[in-house]
Parts: sequence; structure tokens; C-alpha cells
Amino acid sequence: MKKLYILFLASILITPFIFTSCNEELDVPPIDTVEDWELLTIADIYQIYADSGDLYTFKDNYILYATVTMDDKEGNIYKEAYVQDTSGGIDIYKLSYAETVKVGQYLRFNLNGSYIKNYSGKMEIVYDSIIDTDKSIIVQLEDAPIEPVKVTIEDIESGEYDCELVEIQNIQFKDDELNRTYYYPLASNYDEPNRYAIDSVGNEIIIRTSEYADFASDTIPNGSGNIVAIVTKYIKNDEPIWQLLIRSIDEVKMNSSRF
Repeated sequence: MKKLYILFLASILITPFIFTSCNEELDVPPIDTVEDWELLTIADIYQIYADSGDLYTFKDNYILYATVTMDDKEGNIYKEAYVQDTSGGIDIYKLSYAETVKVGQYLRFNLNGSYIKNYSGKMEIVYDSIIDTDKSIIVQLEDAPIEPVKVTIEDIESGEYDCELVEIQNIQFKDDELNRTYYYPLASNYDEPNRYAIDSVGNEIIIRTSEYADFASDTIPNGSGNIVAIVTKYIKNDEPIWQLLIRSIDEVKMNSSRF
């Protein structure tokens, strides 16, 4: 009888410990509220830029929640990531090291110490003055990917999808791009990162690829089809030049006949 009592008492003492341990393992930073910190959307950040200009620096604990839509795992970008919320998309630059974040992660960004920069037309939140970005960027959910929006080249040229994840359907590379690679070394020793694609009515857009991308030396496809990519732009002579950044070669599906 005494043994049974001891076992019963032990079970009472151990049970809370088990539940406490489980709770500690599952504990994550709260998603919905952060005391005394002001929440911003990406649209708010664009508005701050419009009101305050380039290099505006956040000096308080402003918080942004956003999902990673492009990471630097495949080398087409480096120490940066594109993120998106329901109000828009923006580039995060410069992270402490490559592969700091990954596609599909829902993150909480402490913006304190970062600044807003318009890099030749591309909007960035810049962290290069922050030594350890891990302390400013906290994972809330590991797997919450955003699906690309189906758009046309004309939709992109409207400016509505800047820095966002899209899928362009019924597109192909121009005839003079065939048999080239995504990053093409020219005889003049000037390498060319831009390939040109068109839709069925002749609208044109740039597919831009870094020489460090895993697929830089892949031959571009000679069919037509769909591309999933991030929309970016740069300003030339006060006019936007629209580009697509491919995340993975697996998202270039051009198996149909050319039009």
C-alpha cells in the first residue's frame, strides 16, 4: 500500500513537468501582438518613403509581419530576400549571411536600425548596419507559402505587382535568345544577365539572372509556357524597366509549341 501511495505521488509531481516541458518545446514568439511596438504593413513602408524620402531610418521598434517569397538558396540573389504581405512586396537587404531565411517562412521583422532605400527603382529595407539580423528577424511559421498571382506582362507594367510573386502564362523567349544560357557570356568579355521574353501579342519583358545562380549555365527552353518569378524594376531615363527574377528553374515550364 505504501508503494502504491509513493507511485501515485510521483505521478502527480511528474505530470506537470511533462506538460511544462512540452509547452516549452512548442513555445514561439507571439504572432498577434507585441507590447509597445507599432505594427506596419509593406504599404505603410512605401508611404513612409513617399513622405520622408530615401534612407529613412527606423529609430523605434516598428514591426513588420511578412512571408518570404524568394530566398537566396539558388544564388540568383545574395544575402537578401523578397517578402510579401497582403498590401504588397519589398526586398530585404542585406542579411548577415546567405540562406538566413527561406521561402514560405512567415516572419516578424523588427525594423529598428534598418532603413528604406530606393535602389534604382527597387524598394528595399536595408539591414546592412545590423551585425546580427537573426535577432531582428524571428520565424513565426515555418511553412506558410504565398501562391503566385496569375498576371500578364501588361499587368506587370501597370506597377501593381512590384516585388511580388507572379505567374506569367503563355510566354516564350525571343527567337534570338534561343540556344543561349540564362546568363550568357558574350565575346566582348561583357557578360549579359538579361534574356528577353515575349507574350503572344509581342509584349516584352526581361528575365534577369545572376552569374551565380545555380541555373545560370542552363540553356533556355525553346518552347512556350509559364514562368513563376518575382517582379522587379529599375529606372532608366525616368522610365521603369520591368524584370523577372526566377526563383528556381523548376518554375520555368515551357513545354508547349512556340506561337
